[in-house]
Amino acid sequence: MLDKLGQLKDLWKLKSQMEEIKKRLDGMVIKVDSPRHLVEITISGSQEVKEVRVDPLAKNFSEGDLAEDIKNVFNKAVRDSQAMAAQAMGNFGLPQ
Repeated sequence: MLDKLGQLKDLWKLKSQMEEIKKRLDGMVIKVDSPRHLVEITISGSQEVKEVRVDPLAKNFSEGDLAEDIKNVFNKAVRDSQAMAAQAMGNFGLPQ
């Protein structure tokens, strides 16, 4: 019986840690600019896109160029936010 209570206590502690990590990640943001500086994405550590900015000069580029910039900036933003999340989890002693 004591073992079950210990497991429950451990689960409660882990839940609290995860809630704290999520709160911190929600508050962290990364701004990523595209290679041609046509698109900028702001993303949180919990991978929620907060803002997308398209430079007015984007109209001077082809649809393909703009699509490539959007793809590149979005992928970099996701990778950067994943790295941020892994670091935050590591700071709490959780497996990354």
